[in-house]
Amino acid sequence: MTGVTLRPRLAVPPHWVGVAAFLLAAAIGLAARALATAGQPTHAVVWGSLAFAAYAVSLLCLVGGGQGKFFGLGWWRFGSWTLLCYCVTYGVATLTWAQPQAGLAEEISVSSVLRALWLVAVGTTLWALGYFAGPGRPARRFGTKVMAALDLRFTPEVRSPLAPWILYAIGTAASVATAATTGRFGYLGNTQSATTTASGYQQILNDLSYCTPLAVAAAALQVYRERVPGARVTLAVLFLAEIATGAAAGGKQSYIVAVLAVAIPFTTARRRVRTGPVAFMALGLAGLVFLLVVIPFNHTYRSTVHSTSGSLSIRQAFDAAPGVLGQVAGSGNAEVLSSSAAYVLGRIREIDNPAIIMQRTPAEIGFVSPAQLIETPAEALIPRAVWPGKPILDVGYEFSVEYYEVSAADITYSATTPVGDLYMHGGWIPVIAGMFLIGCLARLFDDVMDVHGSPQCIFLFLLLYTLLVAQEENWTQLIANIPGALLIWLFATYLTFRKRERQRG
Repeated sequence: MTGVTLRPRLAVPPHWVGVAAFLLAAAIGLAARALATAGQPTHAVVWGSLAFAAYAVSLLCLVGGGQGKFFGLGWWRFGSWTLLCYCVTYGVATLTWAQPQAGLAEEISVSSVLRALWLVAVGTTLWALGYFAGPGRPARRFGTKVMAALDLRFTPEVRSPLAPWILYAIGTAASVATAATTGRFGYLGNTQSATTTASGYQQILNDLSYCTPLAVAAAALQVYRERVPGARVTLAVLFLAEIATGAAAGGKQSYIVAVLAVAIPFTTARRRVRTGPVAFMALGLAGLVFLLVVIPFNHTYRSTVHSTSGSLSIRQAFDAAPGVLGQVAGSGNAEVLSSSAAYVLGRIREIDNPAIIMQRTPAEIGFVSPAQLIETPAEALIPRAVWPGKPILDVGYEFSVEYYEVSAADITYSATTPVGDLYMHGGWIPVIAGMFLIGCLARLFDDVMDVHGSPQCIFLFLLLYTLLVAQEENWTQLIANIPGALLIWLFATYLTFRKRERQRG
């Protein structure tokens, strides 16, 4: 059996334990400094942000220290990438609170940010404990059997040069069907309809649209692992098409996922030369393009599509996109790089929503029943075709209206995050239990996945990245979207990889 191994425990080398202890001591010292300057909230939030960043890195040393390849980052472990994401989004990015705030953040007090840092620190601790404890032997054994069955049924090779094209065509057709039936295409069109109407097939189309980045990954596998003639052309066309489509839809995350769809097959390819330095250079270049082109384009494009004079139609937005790109491409300089970096830090900052939740709950807005943490995900799993009257689950929009008091006519979405959503549903006890379970879930996938030995796992990482690593979704969306992601993974695996020939006895 190839590429399926069971990793029941984490063996952390002693030297990484020592590094983790040093960073933990530094985090405690910085936290004490934050408490000592509590009378100056702006200073305190800086020390608190640094304290959390150091604490997250100390946990990364413990979680990834025994997993090789840059703390498990090179092995694409969810645990390692999640802690790195926590360090950046809750630690480093929170340093931007040292500056005056604008927009929705003006509703949040700096003291609430400090309280939220403690909340996230507790949540991260319980996540780490859940990761170390693991999901239990029965769940681990079941996951290993599923991976083993797929490994026995499919080879690591993509079945044909047409497979990436077929997969991309399916994802594109799903996106086109969504635009045709809803009048929405990402950030474009009638975005208000997302809060008022839903159909029985919409979730299926939405899930199928994720086939496009998987197609890019399939093409990258043919280039870097299999050296298929002509595969580089396929990869270049699909990669550029995915970036262009994501940009036209007004999104940024599609660029990141597309880059990962190329980076993971490249770093997992069996090569005689070391891929680490090359991969870091390529990711650095991708990051530079992101700051110099993607961010300025996205900001200008969104302002053009939705302005005070009204919103453009999908066709009008497409027509305007080349002009916006030309405007952005001609303004690349150090000032743009600096402003984009500042914008990104503010945009990826996740502390705001937990902070506003703690500021207003339960003093102004009461806790939501903890029972909904079970009931709502269960309801979300019921297909709308079976339950036509199922309520529209639009937590991000409702959260903006209730907590930030945004006008219901303004379609604004705010990521509540799992830790914030759990606190909304009863306070600290749901946070402790829920974050522990999320840590167990991440460990389950890390125990049964091997992107180096089983390329099918690359698809699974891409599908679960936004749920388990970025963690912008609330608890309900995180839990309810995993089954759909698993079904798309199995579907894409069936279409993409060559079946093994059965041996005749």
